[in-house]
This record gives sequence, C-alpha cells and structure tokens, in this order.
Amino acid sequence: MKQFLFNIIIPSIKIDKYLLNCLNKLQGQNYKKFFVTIILDQNGSLNKYKYKINKLVTGKINMSEKRNMAAQNYKSDYIAFLDSDAFPNKKWLENANKLYNKKKNDILGGPNIPFPNETKSEMLSHYCKRSFFVNGHLAYRKYLSKDSYVEDWLESCNFFINRNIFLKNKGMNEKLYIGEDQDFFKKLKKSIKIYFTRDLFVFHKDRDIKNFLIQRFCFGLDVFNGVNFNNGLKGLLVLLPFLTLLLFLIFLISPIKISLKIIIIIFGSLSFIFFIILDIEKYVKLRSIYKVVFFIIIANFVYALAGFCTLFGLKSIIERILYRKSR
Repeated sequence: MKQFLFNIIIPSIKIDKYLLNCLNKLQGQNYKKFFVTIILDQNGSLNKYKYKINKLVTGKINMSEKRNMAAQNYKSDYIAFLDSDAFPNKKWLENANKLYNKKKNDILGGPNIPFPNETKSEMLSHYCKRSFFVNGHLAYRKYLSKDSYVEDWLESCNFFINRNIFLKNKGMNEKLYIGEDQDFFKKLKKSIKIYFTRDLFVFHKDRDIKNFLIQRFCFGLDVFNGVNFNNGLKGLLVLLPFLTLLLFLIFLISPIKISLKIIIIIFGSLSFIFFIILDIEKYVKLRSIYKVVFFIIIANFVYALAGFCTLFGLKSIIERILYRKSR
C-alpha cells in the first residue's frame, strides 16, 4: 500500500489552548507520514512535537487566504483541512490513506462530533445543529452517520483533498469571510468524487448558545450565496427561514381579519413545534427538548433576519466584525 504525504492545514488567530490541544492530539495518530502547517494572525511559541510543524504568521487575513497560502507553500500529495478547535480520531490519517489507495476518491470528509465533556450550553448548540430545522439535509455531518458518496459541500473543519485539484481550482475565494468552503465546492466539476465516511470523524468544540446564535447570523448574511440550483430542492433549503419570515411579514400586513390571523399563527406555530420535536426526540432527552426547540426557533429567526440585512445592502458593514466574533 502506498503511503501518501499529508499536509494538515490549521488556520488560527493565535496559539491558544484549543490549538495546543489539537497539536498534542495529532501526536497520537497511527499514521506518521504527515506534517502540519499552522497559519496565525499573531506569533507565539510552541513546544516540540514528534512531527514537523510549519508556522506562518500572516497578520489579520481571512481563513481562505491562510488555507491557500499553506497549500501553495508546501508540497504534499494530499491536504487535510482541520480547525484549531478540533482534533481527529487516532485512525483519521490511516483511514484516509487506505481510502486513497483503495478507491478513486478525490475528496474525503467525515462528521464533526462534540468534544467529550462539553458544557450544557455547548451541547445545546450541538443539538440545534443536528436538527434538520437548522442544517437541513446537511445535518448528517454532525453525528456518526452512514458512509456514502455525496454531492454536497464539506465543512473545512474536516476534509481531505488532492493538492493538485485544490490548486488547479485556485483554492478558496480570498474575498469571502463567510461560506468560503461552500463556494469552493461549487467550482468543482461534477466528475469529482466526494466520499463521506464516519471513519474520518473529528471532535469539534461547539460554541456556547450565545456564540452559536452569532454564528447563525453570520451564515444568514451569506444566505443568497448558499443557493445551489444544480442541487435541486436541496440547494434551495438555505432560503427557507428567510422566505418563511418574508411570508409571515406579508401575512401580517394582509387584509385578513385579525381573529383569523391569530388562529392561523397559533396553528402554524404549534405545527412547526410539533415537527421540530419529531425531528429531535430521537437524540435529545425529554428534560432538554423544549429548550432545544426554543433555540432552534431563535436560530432560524436570526438567520432569516441576517438575510434581510444582506437584502438591504448591510452585509459588508457588519460581516467582518461578526465573522471575527463567530470564530
């Protein structure tokens, strides 16, 4: 079996406890033919590790620029993208190497699941992200779901790609602060094979509920770029919260009698809550289920509200500030 060389690219603002934890965990990888490239806003000191680390200090640039720079500067067979607040399972690289030997795969990815011993607030945000009513058909990426070839985009906290393919497609769009990974996958040809497997799972630190809602607002700012007409109805799901709020506002100013409006709103709200409960009851304990329902509703509202901000030309004014806070 051929042993490929992997460049694990980890962008970060600075060297903090999460990045150090990630680097420490990488020492336990079964597969050893890899090096790590970290790209930082701020310089800092590192301990010695069993593997090679390339450190780039760039100042305040966005994640797309950091990933592109790391891919261009250092040669490897494959690139593995990983977030600084994540760490992979011990067989992560070993399994990736096997899959690149076994089948014709261009891109590999896997789920990102919660850190062990997360706080109640962090688990609450994870439960929200696992719901169809937050992440749509892409919610499978938040738990150990079934292996399959996919046509979706993969999150840059956990995916592998042939370096030549990445460079040939000119990397990620350096003008984007949000949705750069989704935008990158839109550029790829349909012949590119993307394999998603639970064997490549990583642990990814969930934000507390406050920062989760800030993140949802950030994603909502990019809602119109997230539309993918080539993916059928699935590619339009990102618009659903925005369109729902838009129709609700139109309904409120319509000439329908107030009493009828109240009945429709109550019926619609109860139906929405019922379907959310059906979706999350398989993985959320009863004592937490209504909290999760509440924050799923709030998450959809802030996502839709951000879409209106973009519609009225406010995106460029607020996205950089919120992008930094959401990281």
